[in-house]
Amino acid sequence: MTEICVPVPVPDSSVAPPVLRSRWDEAAGIRLHTQCGGYGPPVVLVHGYGVSGRYLLPLASILAVESRVYVPDLPGHGRSERPSEVLGIGGFAEVLSAWLEVIGLERPLFVASSMGCQIVTELAVQRPDRAGSIVLIGPTVDPSKRAARRQIAGALRDSAHEPVQLVALAAGETARRNVRQLLGAARAVLADRIEERLPAIDQPTVVVHAERDGLVSREWAETVTSLLPHGRLVVVPGEAHAIPFTHPHLVAEIVRELIAQECE
Repeated sequence: MTEICVPVPVPDSSVAPPVLRSRWDEAAGIRLHTQCGGYGPPVVLVHGYGVSGRYLLPLASILAVESRVYVPDLPGHGRSERPSEVLGIGGFAEVLSAWLEVIGLERPLFVASSMGCQIVTELAVQRPDRAGSIVLIGPTVDPSKRAARRQIAGALRDSAHEPVQLVALAAGETARRNVRQLLGAARAVLADRIEERLPAIDQPTVVVHAERDGLVSREWAETVTSLLPHGRLVVVPGEAHAIPFTHPHLVAEIVRELIAQECE
């Protein structure tokens, strides 16, 4: 396991990002909304619990300067259609796999946040031919914190270190969600055993851990990295769970490095 402690980079505001546009596709019988834009190697950003793709748009705008970026709203999230049944992690992964086939993406690089890490790792195991390199940011769920009360406590601790605009965004997204879907997704997150499939993931994978993450401990981030056959750990000092939103330039740099490695 290689561990790197990185400072937060200074943004370069001299380059205007391409415009991200909405598109709609039907996958596995569900109408999905995606924002996409840019040109270059394909990168798919997968959001976590209680938010939508809007959470990842700051990162998408930066990546779109050099990549073709896709930011789907998962079923029942954002503007995507609500599924007729509550989906588990495997169900989300199946829909994501079907969506990749519909839009014709083969082995894109994935950037996943929180619950999105569970979905993308499930996809990588179900359909290894569909996933390229992976960035896992704040992967849930730490087995030592699998109880719902511990997740709630961790989320409350973490929110104290997040910017107000992010807390407001998450609150607004949650308010628009169906309670049944919210509870179903929460149960799916807690029931999933991500640790059991990590050893089967052959793709190069970078695990990003925020030092002040209230949901993911340093010990768990190290465990995730050690279970991955080709894992590397990046630790971000002094930051909380929402690294893709608060420091998108840092994540973008990690993505660029992975793309460069693949090209080599």
